[in-house]
Amino acid sequence: MDTPFPRAEKGMPGYDPDVVTEFLDRAKRVFEGEEEGITSSDIRHKVFPLVSKDGFGTKAVDEALWRLEEAFADKERLADTENQGEETYYAGVRERAQEILDRVARPAKIKFRTVSKIRPGYHPADVDDMCDHIARYFQQQEALSVTSVRKGTFRTMLGGYDEKQVDTLLDETVSVMLAVR
Repeated sequence: MDTPFPRAEKGMPGYDPDVVTEFLDRAKRVFEGEEEGITSSDIRHKVFPLVSKDGFGTKAVDEALWRLEEAFADKERLADTENQGEETYYAGVRERAQEILDRVARPAKIKFRTVSKIRPGYHPADVDDMCDHIARYFQQQEALSVTSVRKGTFRTMLGGYDEKQVDTLLDETVSVMLAVR
């Protein structure tokens, strides 16, 4: 039987094929205008359950979701610029970008709230490094790809940056980057 994705390697967990296929079928219907209810943000935040046997390879599915998110973001941008006008749309995007820049331009080690000394959080040096790249991108001093932001990984340490707060900023950064492609 043909499958849209390669299966996970033997002994490795993979995404539940039924759930992935159902989601992608629905996304196709939404994209084609037959249904409503999925946005690029929904795709970015989609989490599939893992199965221990015969699952889809996670890397292939994740990369397909990134392409799907970009297609939805393009469609959303076209609809929004048509409805609001380009000037209003891009003014809103610039405002969101400025909020991100204001956060990432904060001094090192105090860009985000930290968790308690007995809880793990993201290592501030790793996050600050990513923030420096994001700042230079928004200041038009450096190229930065959406993939680089998506694939950013951070070590953890007790008392590190609050992961949820950092992840929210990275999600918003991806959203803004896709909004201006």
